Amino acid sequence: MMSTLSGAHYLLIITFSIIFILTSVAVYGGTHYAVFQVKDFFSGEVVFEKLVRIGTNFTLAYIHSVTNQPVYEVFTVEDNHTLAMVEMRYDSFGANLPVGPEKLADETTRFIVEDGYYKILYENRRFEKVPLRVGQVVADHTLIFPDGTRLRFLDVVDGGAYVEFYVMPLLDRIRERGHRG
Repeated sequence: MMSTLSGAHYLLIITFSIIFILTSVAVYGGTHYAVFQVKDFFSGEVVFEKLVRIGTNFTLAYIHSVTNQPVYEVFTVEDNHTLAMVEMRYDSFGANLPVGPEKLADETTRFIVEDGYYKILYENRRFEKVPLRVGQVVADHTLIFPDGTRLRFLDVVDGGAYVEFYVMPLLDRIRERGHRG
């Protein structure tokens, strides 16, 4: 028969083990993952949310309104507060599409032709939030993630809506959910 002292001892070990495991998961998740959100700017409503690993690339795909050809903007989740645009590619020139390297305030882009695309490579194009006016007619803005998840903006907001997409720390999102009950 187990004594009360040894039962209390086992309970203490189990409690500390659970605390250790939960803390480890929180620290690992907090440093390796972020929560990606799309928010309707005017209503403040989060219309899409996804857990993403820091370092993950995803693509904003849309149809250019002048050329009617696809444009792909590739972003990476740089940390749990920052998205970075790393590449833009398209197969024909059109309004507001670069025709060569650009000298910007914080960087000079690289312009290459590869695999049938014109590619602009960025090294210092960082965003806390990426603003987007959702196309009404042609654009069909769609986010594409490596796991196959696709978000067609017109499925969650009306054409012409102003949205922002961004990442936030996983632990902040957990705390936020906890406060809402």
